[in-house]
Amino acid sequence: MQNVYFERERISVDEADFPEFCALFRQIPAGGGLVRNREGQYLLIRRHDLWDLPKGKQEPDETIETCALREVEEETGLHNLILGERICVTHHTYKLHGEKILKHTYWYRMDDEREEPLLPQLEEDITEARWVEKECLPEYLEGTYPSIVEVFTCAGLL
Repeated sequence: MQNVYFERERISVDEADFPEFCALFRQIPAGGGLVRNREGQYLLIRRHDLWDLPKGKQEPDETIETCALREVEEETGLHNLILGERICVTHHTYKLHGEKILKHTYWYRMDDEREEPLLPQLEEDITEARWVEKECLPEYLEGTYPSIVEVFTCAGLL
């Protein structure tokens, strides 16, 4: 089964039906990161008054791994991250100018060994970036996007 999020609602689509389901949308690949620092804290960004993870659309001629690293760098100011394993792929839909979009986001573990200052990308409406202790994650993730909760769950953190 594949979980697909329509706004805040989750539907499950059978694997056999997933290609046909996807064909109903314009599909956009994206990459994102679940970043951990040396102290074992996790990086969250605040966008549109919700705690979120850095992510974004894949550019032409860019691997999905490079996309994930680039997006985390652009949205948080962190450089030289260490790319780890893929955690999961989340799927969510939205409408853009009347067109139905299905975004497939490939999530990767990343480590920050340099402890650089966080610089939220204000032009992307990111108002804050913060390191959060593992035990505090549930309170930060309460009310956020279900697909973000899925990433933390698949990573074994919730």
